[in-house]
Amino acid sequence: NLEALLVIYNRHQDHLDSYDYAELFVKEITEKKVWIAEKGAEMAPNDRPLWYPERYAYQRNAINNAEPRTAGVGNWLNEGFQGIVMPVGAVNAGDPWRAYDEVTSFGAAHTESYALEGAGVNAAAYAVAFQKDGSVEAALDAALKVAKDGTRMALEDVLASVNVSDSQDEFIRKARLAVLPYLQLSPKQLKEMLNGAAPNDTPKMLRDRTNIGRPSRIACIENVPIALAALKYGNGDYMKTLKASLFYGRDAESIAAIATSILAAVKGASIIPESLKSVVDAANKRNYAETARIFLATVKTIHNKDKERLTKREEVLR
Repeated sequence: NLEALLVIYNRHQDHLDSYDYAELFVKEITEKKVWIAEKGAEMAPNDRPLWYPERYAYQRNAINNAEPRTAGVGNWLNEGFQGIVMPVGAVNAGDPWRAYDEVTSFGAAHTESYALEGAGVNAAAYAVAFQKDGSVEAALDAALKVAKDGTRMALEDVLASVNVSDSQDEFIRKARLAVLPYLQLSPKQLKEMLNGAAPNDTPKMLRDRTNIGRPSRIACIENVPIALAALKYGNGDYMKTLKASLFYGRDAESIAAIATSILAAVKGASIIPESLKSVVDAANKRNYAETARIFLATVKTIHNKDKERLTKREEVLR
């Protein structure tokens, strides 16, 4: 889905909104076949199959023909959207507020409430990471500035739990405890998990009748504060950041992608081990360096359009 987002940016050559999600993105993930490494076959991403909440976006937009700005429904384990929005941060590099606004406009056709909020926070942090004076601290600060409601509260608590000198196991233990109050668990489930129940004991909405997945101003997508906590814990070390993300468990690949993407934007692509790049390219049958080169040209085109629009505004205000 991240690649699909890159493709529609390259085709559209401008900023995106919820109508572009419904008219461009949905078509890209349902009609075009690509190599899916874990399936060992070429197929449309929607037939992969995507996790149910993500596939529901196809039903809402393509089948039900919902108005795109109100099509997004649900937050149930919908980590998927917040994990693919880094290209929006790149398009708005240096401007966290515009990155946040574009993601929440585009994503309104996909999801709602705190899942949408988490996506906006990720894009904002990524946008700041590209600044010449960008740093891990600046990215975390940007995330806190744009975050609202439960996402902000969770970020504050989880980041406060991080001590860069802790062992990896201790980092994970503290982060899990800090994020638990924001995961829409029932009092019984929260008590069980505080007493050491396995972290995969996630409630299923129809079975356990919890609030999971419902709109909330005190809940958050777990991945967002955990990814940023792993970024803080890694303290500029790529492998430490990657391992803290992966060994946290849960939706580990998405957590790792967010944390390491922000770190690479701060430090530069050279921080990523060459051996890792070659293995990833081979497994996915992609040339991601070429993908990035093409997308950079798109980012520059959009930036030039933004400058032209700003010039027209300046002319009006003289």
